[in-house]
Amino acid sequence: MNKIANYVLRGRGIGALWLFVFALLFSFLAAYRLNGVLPQTVPYIQRFADDVLPVKIENGQVVEPQNTLKSLKYTVSGEPFVVEIDTTKEVLGEEAHEAGFYLTKSYFYTVSNQEIRRRALSEDLDLPKQDYTPLLYKAVDWTVASIAVLGPIVMFFYFLIGVVFYAFFCSLACALNKTELPFKAKMRLNTVLFIGLYLVLMFAAGFGLNLSMFAFFCMMLILQIIFVKKMSA
Repeated sequence: MNKIANYVLRGRGIGALWLFVFALLFSFLAAYRLNGVLPQTVPYIQRFADDVLPVKIENGQVVEPQNTLKSLKYTVSGEPFVVEIDTTKEVLGEEAHEAGFYLTKSYFYTVSNQEIRRRALSEDLDLPKQDYTPLLYKAVDWTVASIAVLGPIVMFFYFLIGVVFYAFFCSLACALNKTELPFKAKMRLNTVLFIGLYLVLMFAAGFGLNLSMFAFFCMMLILQIIFVKKMSA
């Protein structure tokens, strides 16, 4: 506690270096996890391609397959999900449909919670039935590399905006404790609290305990009050 107080009251800057280090570690961890998970999805995507393809669209019409009805059922997050290709008709019928994707001769439909959205087939498309696994693995490599390289920059600004947001709310903690802190001190304090609480919740999420953004907000305000009271004493 004393070390935190000394850093907040006597430190320099706004804690940007700590935020960047945290963003760096966060991005590398995300890239490492995705590198272990994404390659496992490639066989499933290829299997899906084998089930659905070929599909060819020209001049707003499906030209391949023609006069075909193909309905495939999957399970996504424990819920049924349908992928249906029906080129025997122009539009989808008005009867109730399960959640999923539906392709007719002229339209593409998405159905979720009985809400149906329709989009005309305005662009040409040619997806032959072939082995896409080399392309998919290359896409995985590019995705992981992009997160490792660009992730730290994106996450740094994301975390910085969050800390600035909580620094303004720190005025409430100061008012309750009848004290005042310079804005840079508020930034340093909220940098420490933000990173610390984020790490705790990431650890808790590993055990299945996921908290909402509102819960995070409330916990940050409580920690602000506690730490400002300790420092003012």
